[in-house]
Amino acid sequence: MKYIYTYVLLLLSIYNTAQNLVPNPSFEYTSCPVTFSSINGCLPWTGTIGTPDYYNTCSSNTSSSVPKNFLDMNYQIPKTGNAYAGFEPFAIYGNNSRENLSEQLINNLINNSYYLVRFYVVNAQLYPSAHNNIALNFSSALTTTVSAGNTVNLPMHIYKFGNPIIADTLNWQEIMGIYKANGTEQYITIGNFKDDASTNIDFTRFGNSPPFAAYYMIDDVSVEPICTPFWSYRDTTLAIGQDSVLIGPAITGLNINWYDATNTLITNAPGIYVKPAQTTTYTAVEDFCGTTYTNTIVVTVQPTGLRDLSYLNEVVGVSPNPAHNELKLAIKNIKDTEQLMIKITDVLGKEVLIADYKEQLDISVLEKGVYFLSLYHDKQLIITKKIIKE
Repeated sequence: MKYIYTYVLLLLSIYNTAQNLVPNPSFEYTSCPVTFSSINGCLPWTGTIGTPDYYNTCSSNTSSSVPKNFLDMNYQIPKTGNAYAGFEPFAIYGNNSRENLSEQLINNLINNSYYLVRFYVVNAQLYPSAHNNIALNFSSALTTTVSAGNTVNLPMHIYKFGNPIIADTLNWQEIMGIYKANGTEQYITIGNFKDDASTNIDFTRFGNSPPFAAYYMIDDVSVEPICTPFWSYRDTTLAIGQDSVLIGPAITGLNINWYDATNTLITNAPGIYVKPAQTTTYTAVEDFCGTTYTNTIVVTVQPTGLRDLSYLNEVVGVSPNPAHNELKLAIKNIKDTEQLMIKITDVLGKEVLIADYKEQLDISVLEKGVYFLSLYHDKQLIITKKIIKE
């Protein structure tokens, strides 16, 4: 009886991680693996397709130990705890051959509620390939139906923004997203739910010799209720000639409408790439958990090289920001300040104030809102900074 009680306490300590609805999120053992195909050693995880593997520090077998495993062919420290699982989301042993991992959540998801979902993967470099489409699916029942080979046709509910090929063999790569539930979900499945033709595969990432498969370790899976955004929107700077920049939180599952400076809808997406020809303000209108959030993002276009941007930001200081009626300007390493001129424009580019350089600038004539202060030296633009008039 004492041993049963201890075992129950062990399971409770494993499963009750904050509000995480994933039992055994870091694949800790219920029985120590004796070979690398013992996924049932970390219940309640199971492999509904293929034979995913299990690795733990408790194992003395070189095929299933940690950090060395797979007969000393792989070395990986766990992301969390003492263990992780391994699987082949892609292989060409047969047409569309796959492996996945599944388990039942502690509780069903609640209708119209939002959940923050995270899991971590790293390419084990056992085979020469890497690919995209590594995703998590929510379902009301375990899905084992296949259409061709071992491909499971399930929606990709959670995947890395942009769905890139994941090739890092050293660092655990976070796959994160937001999911809005319909109230029927009680299972999660992690794998590649697309067929070979719909998967981007790099066959020569780690050499060019068979077998042509990709093997990934997985750890630290979480599904947690969320109703307060933790992400932020940041202004950024773009140099003329630079490639487009990504703005937005870039978290899959977010419902964000993007508008340009004329309030024209651009698209609905977690993040967008932009390359404006001049300093531009974008607006992100986000519906989340019954609340609408509106954020403005300023992309400042600078007529200079990227290496000069951080230096210029240090040279020109503006405070306080936000300001009420007066701005203080601090200029470093520019001696002939009589050649300096200041222009302030609104978000539509209309000039609202022009003045010679002063250490204290009166902005009391401006309405409350967002503006851009541009500093010119001998009629050449040096830098543009966003200011807020309160």
